[in-house]
Amino acid sequence: MDVDLRLLRYFLVLAEELHFTRAAERLYLSQPALSNQIRRLERVLGLELFERTSRRVSLTAAGEAFVPRAREALAAVSRGVAEAAAAAGQDETLRIDLLASGLDTPRAVLGRLRTTLPSVRLEITSTGSADQNRRLLAGELDLALCGAGAATGPEIAEQVVRREPVGVALPADHRLATAETVGLAVLADEVHYLPRDGFAPEWNTYVLSSCRSAGFVPRRHPASTDGTDTAMDLVRAGECVALSLLSTEHPPGTVVRPLTGPVPLYPWSLRWRRADPLPARIDSVRTAVRDLARARSWTVD
Repeated sequence: MDVDLRLLRYFLVLAEELHFTRAAERLYLSQPALSNQIRRLERVLGLELFERTSRRVSLTAAGEAFVPRAREALAAVSRGVAEAAAAAGQDETLRIDLLASGLDTPRAVLGRLRTTLPSVRLEITSTGSADQNRRLLAGELDLALCGAGAATGPEIAEQVVRREPVGVALPADHRLATAETVGLAVLADEVHYLPRDGFAPEWNTYVLSSCRSAGFVPRRHPASTDGTDTAMDLVRAGECVALSLLSTEHPPGTVVRPLTGPVPLYPWSLRWRRADPLPARIDSVRTAVRDLARARSWTVD
């Protein structure tokens, strides 16, 4: 029996989504094309894997039984490629930029990749979303993690992996430091820290948009860098406040309080250059990150 590995991948995505349109979007196929490919797999196997009605898609008993075996088959191929490369004296390398590896989401993604892809050598950088796009298009980078609002183009695909709540970092002696929550509009008269525009413009756009929705344009502190350490130093010194992901660790002398008001969750996305077929190592990362999101109960949609 000759089963195309791509058909297994299509099957697993549909088994996860149980919705042809969403699965087709994830696979960058048209919905009719995906339906045809699933029918092709069913003909090859001689089994009906999905029950389809006008209202829902569900796995048959055969489909349920096939899911773990399909996953094992794709994982075995991935391991085989890695082991063959190692036997030939070649390391399988994955080049990934994590924007800021000290933040909770990049740190969790990196930890999951080290666990699930132990044979892959990870080359990790943190250069910012604008440089990520350039490097992805130039073939200098395999994957990037950044804010979903970062500018992109038709050659770059992305998958939202988490939507995080946002708070505000304050000096420990600030008048709002003991509040359970802080309304964003209350911060209108504060000086706000923002990172360098060229590093994470999507974060600055998010902050500015949120503040405008609360009825003000933030006064910006004159200092800006690429990381969070300088921001927290300035907050601790009482020079400014800083919108911050609630998961971000804050040093002594500062506190982080949840925000209320028109503050949307901040989206993280995994990005890669479009290709058909998608390289196995990139597909393995996408699967690992989706599993991580489920295990951590991260908000995605």
